[in-house]
Amino acid sequence: MGFLEKGAFVFIHRNSPKRIYLDGAVYFVTFRTSCGFSYFHEEIFCDIFMENLKLCKRLKEFKLYAYDLLYEHTHLLLRPGERYDISKIMKSLKENVSCDINRVMGTNVSETLAFRLREIGVKKRLDYGKYCKRYLEEYGKGYPEFPPFRWLRSFHEHVIRNEKDFRNHLRYVMYNHLKHGLPEDWKYTSLNNGL
Repeated sequence: MGFLEKGAFVFIHRNSPKRIYLDGAVYFVTFRTSCGFSYFHEEIFCDIFMENLKLCKRLKEFKLYAYDLLYEHTHLLLRPGERYDISKIMKSLKENVSCDINRVMGTNVSETLAFRLREIGVKKRLDYGKYCKRYLEEYGKGYPEFPPFRWLRSFHEHVIRNEKDFRNHLRYVMYNHLKHGLPEDWKYTSLNNGL
């Protein structure tokens, strides 16, 4: 497992924090919904997030050590593979979750994502019919109080420095839902539902 070493590369992206890219590094990542809206209070949106996390893990080839999906934010502990860095992984995950949730809610979304996935051979990523039907059954035909789904811009990451740092962050991610008053058997955490 790669921990922070001398010679790390730091890239500066316009209008976003500095990022440290290290081959084999493990990252603790936190990202939030826009305005702290509790989209993930709804099981249907949690399920959509989980399907996208599984797909992103497969397509972007990263090792996922732990995750915890909370009502308005998410924690991940992961190690990118050789082909995709942490920024590309997070862009893909956030973009796909937003697109899918908005599509299920009937919010206008772009078809460019579906086209790109077809190009690389991913035929069906989400059973929209199933989720749209479930959404209508739960919320009726008039779309409820949900604004269009958006994440806050960017994400916060911490490069894991050593084994102790890894253990501390692993424990934090796995038990964070308890700190937020969610049940012990919360199914959207790696503690109760490994990927």
